[in-house]
Amino acid sequence: MPLTYYRLLSSCTDDQLRLICERRKLPVPARWEEDAEGRTRLLKTMAYHLEDNRQLTNTLADLDSGRLRELKRLAAGEAAQDDAAVKDLMALGLVVPDAGVRVVPERVADALEDFDDSALDFQAEDTVPLAAVRPFGFALALTSVLLRCMSGLRILKGGLPAKKELGQLLNRNALLSEERDATLLFALLHRLGLLWSREGRVDTLLPAVLAQPPRWVVERAFAKLLEDDLKLWNMPPAEDRRFLMEHLLERRGQVLQVQPFLAFLRTLHPLDPERTRTVFLPFLRRMGLVAMDPAGVCVQLTEHGEALAQEYLFRDHRGTEGHWAPLLADQPLVVQPTLELLTPVVQHPHRLMLLAQLGEVEALDAMVGLRIGPDTLVRALDAGVPVDELRARLGAGGTALPQTLRQLLDDLEDRLGEVEVQQGVRLVRARTPHLAEELRVRPELASLGLEAISDTVMEVKGPGNAFALLKQAGFLPKPGRFLPVSLDGDESLYVWALACLAFIHEKGMNHHLEPVRQLIHQTLGRIQAEDPVLFQEVNRRVPMLNLGGGTQPTEETHRILEYAVEHNLVVELSYMPLAAHRAQARRVTPVSLDAEHLRGFCHLHQEEMSFRLTRIVGVRLLNEKGYAPSLQTQAV
Repeated sequence: MPLTYYRLLSSCTDDQLRLICERRKLPVPARWEEDAEGRTRLLKTMAYHLEDNRQLTNTLADLDSGRLRELKRLAAGEAAQDDAAVKDLMALGLVVPDAGVRVVPERVADALEDFDDSALDFQAEDTVPLAAVRPFGFALALTSVLLRCMSGLRILKGGLPAKKELGQLLNRNALLSEERDATLLFALLHRLGLLWSREGRVDTLLPAVLAQPPRWVVERAFAKLLEDDLKLWNMPPAEDRRFLMEHLLERRGQVLQVQPFLAFLRTLHPLDPERTRTVFLPFLRRMGLVAMDPAGVCVQLTEHGEALAQEYLFRDHRGTEGHWAPLLADQPLVVQPTLELLTPVVQHPHRLMLLAQLGEVEALDAMVGLRIGPDTLVRALDAGVPVDELRARLGAGGTALPQTLRQLLDDLEDRLGEVEVQQGVRLVRARTPHLAEELRVRPELASLGLEAISDTVMEVKGPGNAFALLKQAGFLPKPGRFLPVSLDGDESLYVWALACLAFIHEKGMNHHLEPVRQLIHQTLGRIQAEDPVLFQEVNRRVPMLNLGGGTQPTEETHRILEYAVEHNLVVELSYMPLAAHRAQARRVTPVSLDAEHLRGFCHLHQEEMSFRLTRIVGVRLLNEKGYAPSLQTQAV
C-alpha cells in the first residue's frame, strides 16, 4: 500500500498534527476539534497542502545539509544517525510516525530523487576563515560614484564613461577597484534617474538624490541589480540573480560551499552556475554583500546583503531600520589650513553630496578628502548656493574654520554681485561708477559693446555673452537665473527639479508649496507645448521617485495604480493572497481600478486576474511598458 500523506497522518496524534500545521504554516479548518468530521477535514486539508509541489520543494530547499542527508537516509530505509534532526523533520511533516516506525511519505521520497547526493553536502564548517568585507560596501560604492559625478563626467555615445573618466572614478578610490564595477554602478544610478545627461556629460542630479531617504538609493540600485538586463557585464540572467539572493537569505548566518550549493540550487531552478560563480558572486563580494574565503570556495551573506535582500524580497523596511543607523549620522568634519577637508565616509550621504558641491573629491577611503578653492566655491555660487549656506555647511557641528578659508569666503562675499547681469533686457549694473568705467575699457569685454545709461548701468550692444565674459575676466556676477532648487542655468534641469517638487507636494509631504505648484503646472504646460520630448522625459522620471519605504498609505497605492493604468506601465505588487502567511511579489500590468479591486494581467500566472485592494501591502512602479491580452478574469 502506498505511503500516502493521508494514511500516514491518520496515525498521528492531535498534538503532532498541530505541530506540523504550525511549522509548515498550514491553514487549519475552524473548530475542527468540535466536529465529529473535523479530524477528517483537517487531514484532507493537510494532505492537500503537504503534497503541493511548490510548497514541498520550498520546504526541502530551506533545510540545511545535515537534515537533507538525514531525510535521504530515512527515505532509503537506512537507520537514523541524528535524532535531533529527525525530530525536526517530523515537526515539519517530512517524516511521519507509522506504527512506531519513522516513515518518509511517498511524495517526499519522490521529490528527494531530484537531488543529487553530492549537491546535498553544501554546508561548510562555521570555522572556515572568511575574508573581511567593508561594512556598507555596496552603499559606499554607490555614494563614491555620485560624489565623483558631482563635477561632471564625459560619457560615450553608449552612455558609459569614457576611459579617462573611468580613471577619475577609480582614482584614489578604495571603494572601487575595477572598471567593470564602476561602469555597472554608474549604469544602475543612471537608470534610476540620479545622473543627468546633457551634451556628452553626466553629473549628479542633486535634487533627485536629496528628495529621498539615504537608504533609498541603495535599495533601488540593489533592485536594479537583480532585475535589469546586465548582459554587457556578462552577468547571469536576472532570474538567476534573484533566485540566488532568495536562497542566500533563507540561509542567513550559514557558511555554504559554493559548488555544491549551486548544484543544489540548479536542481530547483535552471540557473547558470558557471557565470554565477565566476561573475556574480565575486561582484557581490567586492560590494560587501557576501563574504568569501580567499579561494572563493565558501560564501556567506553579510549583514549589509541580508538587509538589502530582506527589504527587496520581503518588503520589510521596519525590520532593517537598525542596520541603516550609521548612514543617518553626521560625522565630524576637519578643515585644514591648506583648504583640505576630511570627514569619515560612513555617514549621512546627503551631507557628503552637499560638501562635494563645494569642493573637488580627491580621496575616498575610510575618510573622504575634498579640496576647497576659489574655483570650487565659485562653482557652488553659480549653482545657487548662497555664501551664508557655504559657511553653514563648512562650519556644521561647530567646526572651526581656519583663517585662510574665512578670508576666502569674506572675499567672495565682497565680490559677489559687484556686477549684475539682467539677461532679459541685456543690461549690466556695476556696484560703483569707477567699476562701471573699468568694465567699459577692459579689452576682453570689448565684444559686449557696453554703452553707459547711467553712472552704474550699461547696455549690452554687442553679440557677446555678458555673464560668461565677465566671469572669464575675474568678476563674480550675481547669479540671476536660479531658484534654490536649481543646479545651474540649464532650463531642462530646472524644470526637472520643479517637477520633483510637484511630486513632493502631491504626496502630501509638504502643505506649503501651493504657489510653487501653480508655477510648476504652468511651466510644465509650456514645456509640453514647446518641447514634447522634454515633457515625456520629465513624466518618465518623476514617477520613479514614488518608491519610498515603510508602510505604504492606501491613497499612495491608489495613485500609483491609477498612473500605471493611465500610462500602461508594469507594477510590482506586494500581495497577500488568501490562506497565505506572508506577502508575495507579483508583476502585474494594471488594466482597470475600482473601489475594491484591481484588474490586471498577472505575469506570473500569464492571465488576467482580479486583486483585492485591501490585500495589496505595497506597490512600486516599474519603468516597463505593460502587456495585458484580453483573457477571462479570475478572482484571487
